[in-house]
Amino acid sequence: MRAASATALMLTFALAACGGESTPADPVAQTPPPPPPAAAEEAPPTGSLAAREAETAPSNTVNYDCEGTRITLAQDGEGEDARVQFVVDGVTLDLPRVETAQGDRFADSDGNIFWSHGADEARLTLQGEHERNCARVY
Repeated sequence: MRAASATALMLTFALAACGGESTPADPVAQTPPPPPPAAAEEAPPTGSLAAREAETAPSNTVNYDCEGTRITLAQDGEGEDARVQFVVDGVTLDLPRVETAQGDRFADSDGNIFWSHGADEARLTLQGEHERNCARVY
């Protein structure tokens, strides 16, 4: 009986400890920690290299294949003030528009000519070289 009394006494103390008023929780301890600050870095690029470069290319550029010579032509201005720029063999050519009956013709005094006929065809003549047929590359 002594064991039963001791067990009952311990059970009473245990219930009293659990059943008493609880102390209020610390509100700071219950607040979840703030999320880590967002990274200042940009997201890594996705997609193909060509797609990423196309996103950064100016919208006024057009690619042509002129019998094996690839050029990216950029047009600046409109009407009589229009010009085209492109690089061939490491040399940047800047050709002003010249009057023509058909198409858009750009030429300089050195004999460099770019003459477009419609949206997809052109001709390229470089100083001292033969005329090349060009096709737009999409």
